[in-house]
Amino acid sequence: MKTIGITIGTEDESVSKKYYQKNKASLQFLKEYGISMNYIPFDYAILAELKKQGEKAGYQIIPLFGDKLSLSECNKCDYIFCVYEGTYAFADGGYENYNHFRKTLKKTKATVFPSPKMQDFIINKHQYMKYIKKKGYEISPTNFINLSNYNIQTIMKFIQKNNFTNIVIKPELVGFKKGFKIIKNVTPKKVEDYLKKMKKEGYQHILLQEFLEDFNKFGEIKTYWIGDKNMFSYKQKWKGSDGIIFPQEDIDKDLLKQCLQTAKSLINDLTNDYEELVHVRVDFACCINNDDQCRGFFINEIEINPALSDEDSRGKGFVPLVKKLLVMCV
Repeated sequence: MKTIGITIGTEDESVSKKYYQKNKASLQFLKEYGISMNYIPFDYAILAELKKQGEKAGYQIIPLFGDKLSLSECNKCDYIFCVYEGTYAFADGGYENYNHFRKTLKKTKATVFPSPKMQDFIINKHQYMKYIKKKGYEISPTNFINLSNYNIQTIMKFIQKNNFTNIVIKPELVGFKKGFKIIKNVTPKKVEDYLKKMKKEGYQHILLQEFLEDFNKFGEIKTYWIGDKNMFSYKQKWKGSDGIIFPQEDIDKDLLKQCLQTAKSLINDLTNDYEELVHVRVDFACCINNDDQCRGFFINEIEINPALSDEDSRGKGFVPLVKKLLVMCV
């Protein structure tokens, strides 16, 4: 019997009461891992669905706890599916825990989805942004800053060349808007003060972009895919630290069609140049000027281990995701 391991431990995106009531029987075993039936994170829900489908298909399913990932446990597996990934590892224990997590996945004899190489490529955002720009996709002009070796004059030349008045600074690797900073009426002192602060807090790489006033006005369009099939999309706006979700019906049909065409093309490129992905989310934001139109949406982010809410997915998340995974585990 082959074994599939799944990395868990996000404590994120709990399932809805409706989902719990529908899947109550298959979720009960999660109590042995200390999970309250009042709060079931999405990764544990995926574990339960994988156990249900996987055992019927003749697989043994085991959890792998990402915050203390063990090579010996990983080596018990034929396949490993990563839900808990590098961003969570960093949040749980900084670079030490993140490096332990990624090195363990690289050492294991199991086949890992997504591969450690692919995870490194995506989590180091400057790498995939340079790739998609080279492929001809629209992105926001970005300055990639190494905090161990940067020149404030070079950074200011980039800002002035692109006529940025206001900027955003965001560290690589982290999630949940941690370290995210808007600097208005930018000056060299404001930039350098914040870079020094980020370096002192232990960050290594920073992305600097223009602060787009209309980013939140129009919202970010998030398109979720299993393989190369779009399952659902939604729009998200921010109110303080809270993400406000709007359904797919609230997105202009022509704009959504354009985003889906672009995302599918990008997914095909990633598959051809790197590997097939179990699932992926491609996000689009507004608005930048370009030569083809006055203002346009651009690719803002790629997530290959996206957090998955059952409410956002409208039932099109966990079940088809697990089915796709089992097809790849052959």
